[in-house]
Amino acid sequence: MTDWIEPSVRETGPAYSSEQVELGRKLVARDDLLTDEKQRTRLEIGDLLLTVAPVDTGKTTNDTNELIRTFAADIGMTAGMAREYRSVSAGCSTAHRQALAESDVTVSYSVVREAALGFSLPKETREAEKALPKADRERRCQERWETLLGMLQEPGRHRVTAQEFRAAIGARPIPNSASAMTAEKIVEQLDRPDVRSAVMASVMEPAFLVEALAADPMAELKIRDSLAQVAQVTGSRQNTPPSEETDDRLVMQLGRRVNLLHGLVEMHPEQIINIADEDMLNALEKACEGLAHWAQRLHSARTCGQAGVR
Repeated sequence: MTDWIEPSVRETGPAYSSEQVELGRKLVARDDLLTDEKQRTRLEIGDLLLTVAPVDTGKTTNDTNELIRTFAADIGMTAGMAREYRSVSAGCSTAHRQALAESDVTVSYSVVREAALGFSLPKETREAEKALPKADRERRCQERWETLLGMLQEPGRHRVTAQEFRAAIGARPIPNSASAMTAEKIVEQLDRPDVRSAVMASVMEPAFLVEALAADPMAELKIRDSLAQVAQVTGSRQNTPPSEETDDRLVMQLGRRVNLLHGLVEMHPEQIINIADEDMLNALEKACEGLAHWAQRLHSARTCGQAGVR
């Protein structure tokens, strides 16, 4: 639902450009469609809002709130979400973003929001923090970031969940989180295409497979049995020794990449244009230039009987 804006507000014209509105709409569309890029996209939306309504002081004026509300309506999001994204971006410095980008640990937008705002801290704690001088508020925020950056350095760490980070900073748990759901309710979520896609991407990650195979020695045997059944039907891997563990895992990873390619090709060009920026479109066109030649080489190798030969 879009907030009502009094007609008189627009009489003098918006305090932002049509280019900023167009960029905002693209980012909002990307946030809706690319569920695995929400952290980066939402920070970009927040950065755009900071250019439209910069943070000059610790307080937000009525004029600033009105400006944020008007711009949010123009790009297709609620004023509440716009204010949140703006605050998160303001609390996420360049150094913090670089540390997140350089880490191999997965960190969701919810975790970044907790570090920047203390979003789930008890209400009295947040109110007391707002009343502190600016230097003390910044120190509290930096302490949360140091906690997160410390978690990124933990040996064997692959991801930081929102629940883990909330516990680390003394924030309240979120009642509607997945940890509070029954197993049956979680399984029901697999009917959603975005959830199913995210689960499959996570399960097929090499790090996840290493953990799964180490935790259950029978898991690898089951995977091999499945691959053997496929080979028996297709006849494509009759000469592959069952002891070649690396080959089995390469087959699984190749299958995942084929599925990703299918998913990309099935997207409408108009949808890609609406989501991607110029750099991404240039990279995509460059990748497509050699696709026909690559496909021809693949077909030639297959007709020469080289399938399954490593």
